[in-house]
Amino acid sequence: MSRSPIILCRCEDVTLDEFRQAYREGFTELESLKRYTGVGTGFCQGKGCLSESAFELADLRGINPEKVRLTNIRPPAEPMTFAELAGLDVPEPSASDGTPVTGKDE
Repeated sequence: MSRSPIILCRCEDVTLDEFRQAYREGFTELESLKRYTGVGTGFCQGKGCLSESAFELADLRGINPEKVRLTNIRPPAEPMTFAELAGLDVPEPSASDGTPVTGKDE
């Protein structure tokens, strides 16, 4: 009977085994593990998994969790609603010579 995988990051569907394998492959810092596995890059931006990932990394490295350097957090400069995006005045695309691009063969 096989066991079910333990999910470390629900948003990006990263399992604990995948995280540990990445560590064995040489990704020994949380930032590199994040970039390699995708842990912490999903919809929640790590709110549901980065602390667990840091504890797991500390265990793998045999160090105190306080010694694990956390990842770079890059929130949006200014969040926008879909309504705000839809209301943006977007210029018509143009060719490199400045002529309008219509998408129709003329």
